Amino acid sequence: MRINLGQSFRISMTIVGTTIGAGFASGREIWEFFGSYGEEGRYGIFLSMALYFAASVIILHIGWKKRTHHYSEVLQEVIGPKLARYFDGFVILSLLTGVLVMVAGSGATLEQWNGSFTLGTLLMAVAVVLVLFFDLRGIMSLNTLLMPVLTAILILVCFQALGSGGETAGLVEPEPENSLFPVWPSAITYAAFNMISLLAVLSTMGSQIRHPAEIWIASLLGASCLAVIAGLYNASLLKVSHLISQYNIPLFALIRDYSTTWNLIISLVLWFAIYTTAVSNMHGLVFRVAHRFPYPRWAVGLVIMAALVPLSQWGFVPLVQFLYPLYGVLNLFLFTLFLLYPFSEER
Repeated sequence: MRINLGQSFRISMTIVGTTIGAGFASGREIWEFFGSYGEEGRYGIFLSMALYFAASVIILHIGWKKRTHHYSEVLQEVIGPKLARYFDGFVILSLLTGVLVMVAGSGATLEQWNGSFTLGTLLMAVAVVLVLFFDLRGIMSLNTLLMPVLTAILILVCFQALGSGGETAGLVEPEPENSLFPVWPSAITYAAFNMISLLAVLSTMGSQIRHPAEIWIASLLGASCLAVIAGLYNASLLKVSHLISQYNIPLFALIRDYSTTWNLIISLVLWFAIYTTAVSNMHGLVFRVAHRFPYPRWAVGLVIMAALVPLSQWGFVPLVQFLYPLYGVLNLFLFTLFLLYPFSEER
């Protein structure tokens, strides 16, 4: 059976699109998990992406071997039916809140341009539901189209920041806030932090894979792309570390001297990064619960969005500060079980 390189590329871009959400694209996650550790942060990025590669291979391999349709089937394979029932509820809640945060992030992005927060949330809700009309092919096509463009723009901004001289000349830059601590716990936490979204979307792709080599190619390409972007982003943010505290979105510290047109383009990049993650989370959620209802998947997604949009009025920053730490320990536990799966699998 021949290897479909095009399919590998589409899956790899889905991995990238699932990860590059509001936190990654804005630079906030990169700074908090890696940049705040100084030059050691680059080693943390390498470790985190190596773990990310391993998790992607494991999830895709289980999906291909078992022909899974949603994440619950993968969970049962890794941790057993009894424990999977408990974690199933946790994953559903994580995906719901993940979509909620992305919807609020869309409102916050529009607010940056003196627009309406509510209009921003409604725009995201409609855009996410539209993709559900096309099921799995829709999300893969979306990421294949958007990710190369978004990646190119982020890399261009990073190269511009790294190539600009004199911006920090004469300044005594403060030591990064976490420079006295080892970076590896943060690197592991970051990989685990993204575990749920990755599991939700990749577990639905088992039937799309025709050759096991596609799994390795897609995972390596996806993790490598993320590593390059994160590495360049981290190096760029370190150049303006003295300015990070002045910006809620560190990316704007890199483009502070850009024209209004470029600031608008970067804002659109942020919005689409939020969008791809929201689509991935909603996709995994709808595939999990749709079989319980006699309605098409887009209708189930519409009902979910109708419930989440009012809740998003709580605000983007409060949601991130409250919800993200809440899932930290459980994510680490689940991530560890997945990494140990190849060593415990019965052959």
